[in-house]
Amino acid sequence: MRRPKHPVVEAIEEDIQLMADDYGFEIVDITFGGPKRNPILTVILDKPDGVTADDCAKMGKRFGILMDVRDPIETSYQLAVSSPGVERPLTKPEHFERFAGKQAAIRFIDETDKPKTLTGTLGGLREGDVVLEVDGKELLIEDEQIESARLKFDWDDANVSDGKGG
Repeated sequence: MRRPKHPVVEAIEEDIQLMADDYGFEIVDITFGGPKRNPILTVILDKPDGVTADDCAKMGKRFGILMDVRDPIETSYQLAVSSPGVERPLTKPEHFERFAGKQAAIRFIDETDKPKTLTGTLGGLREGDVVLEVDGKELLIEDEQIESARLKFDWDDANVSDGKGG
C-alpha cells in the first residue's frame, strides 16, 4: 500500500504488535495525526470472535503504559483504541484474501496517475495484485497503487432499526 507511515507509528508498531499478539489481538491499523497540539494515536484491533468495548478499554490501558515507558511522542496526545467496525480497513495483503467475496471500496492511483475509487467484490490476490470484480469485469490492482481500502457494508440489507420503532 502507498500510504506512508508516520515516524511515530514506525517507532512503536513492533512493540504494539507484540503486545497485541500476547493478548490474542490482530493489529488492523495504527495511525498518528490530527492537530499538532493534541494529535491522536489510533490503534484498530480485531480478534476472531470480535472486539468488545471492554477489550478496547483494557488494551488502551496496556498500550498507554507501553507508550509512557517508550515515550515516542514529544507533545501531549490522545490514545484511541477501537474495533475495525463493519467497514473495516483492509491494510495488509492477507486482508484481501480473508475477505474475498465481500464488497469493498479501493482507492488507488490509476494508470494516468490520478486517484480513483472503485467498489466491487474482492477476489483475493493474484500474483500480489488485488482482484476486484466491478460490474462483472475482473480488475487487477497493484498493491503499490492502493492508497486505502475498506469493506463496504450494505446498510440497505442490514435490517437495522432506525430508532423510530418501525
